[in-house]
Amino acid sequence: MPFDRMLAYCAALREHNDRSWFHENHGQYEEARKDFLALLDQLRYVIAAGAPELVDDILYMNARDWIYRIARDMRYYRDRPPYDPSFRAYISADRKSWLPIGYFLCVEPGGTLFGTGMFLEKTSAINRVRDYIAANLDEWEELLRAGDLTLEGDRLKTLPRGYAPGHPAQEWLRYKNWLVTFPFPDKDLGSFDEFGEKVAALLPRLEPFRKFLLAAGRSAESPGPVIPPTQEKDWGW
Repeated sequence: MPFDRMLAYCAALREHNDRSWFHENHGQYEEARKDFLALLDQLRYVIAAGAPELVDDILYMNARDWIYRIARDMRYYRDRPPYDPSFRAYISADRKSWLPIGYFLCVEPGGTLFGTGMFLEKTSAINRVRDYIAANLDEWEELLRAGDLTLEGDRLKTLPRGYAPGHPAQEWLRYKNWLVTFPFPDKDLGSFDEFGEKVAALLPRLEPFRKFLLAAGRSAESPGPVIPPTQEKDWGW
């Protein structure tokens, strides 16, 4: 099965998450990574067909440019194991920025998912999206309803400063990031063709959400790269 080597390697790394094991079994990692690259190469055409606006951004890119490192940056995660036992990618023109918005993929045992969204750190950029949602509330709620989308993301316990209790958009303004993901149980991971068909079926539901957030992020002066070019942060997918 095409996903077997990826899932088996991630399961083994989860059990033996240390540098010695990783280096002793580096050949297994390389083989599983080849499978992940093959999956990404196939998905690029699926996404390009369902999201034509992304064609120029992703169709001719090297899939290696989308992959996150499996090693964690221990400067920021000293209390966690040195490796993230998963294969993760952000399929976009710029993996280190959330503008332009693309699609993300994570493959791991019990946690494979596909989705899109915006994960921001700068308060000014977060407030830009909040203001856009507040100004276009009907469109926002309709696309969530029409796509049967469940919004995910970190939320404040109270409304952010500047918004009064009872605001029509208060349910959405507490969010600090806006994500939608769809899980794929291990038993449903068949061939890459089958997986691509399932992703293709999700794109008509996800594209309005992605486009809305893209417009929100660009509604004023672009915040630029969310993550400094020298730092690559692990978002935990």
